[in-house]
Amino acid sequence: MPKVGAVISSIPIEVLGGGVIVMFGMVVSAGASMLSDVEWNKRNMMIFALSVSLGFGLQLEPGALQHLPETAKILLSSGLLPAAFIAIVLNLILPEEAADEAV
Repeated sequence: MPKVGAVISSIPIEVLGGGVIVMFGMVVSAGASMLSDVEWNKRNMMIFALSVSLGFGLQLEPGALQHLPETAKILLSSGLLPAAFIAIVLNLILPEEAADEAV
């Protein structure tokens, strides 16, 4: 579809940048909306804090992965996969008794 590609490539980069900003803004607002429905107790706050910290930490400090094989570096350096994995694991292993006290 060369004609469609020509139309898309004729769009100025500034217009595409504005569209990307709006798109990511919508993603952030959808995520905030989902988090507003969560019952924030100690257990859920611990899961959220550890997964976000691990995700940001691995993304901001790529030297932490320097001794891993190349495939593992690629999978873990984005931060998304390790954050999701630790959130799932913590959700499975942390006891529900810690969820009794609402914050």
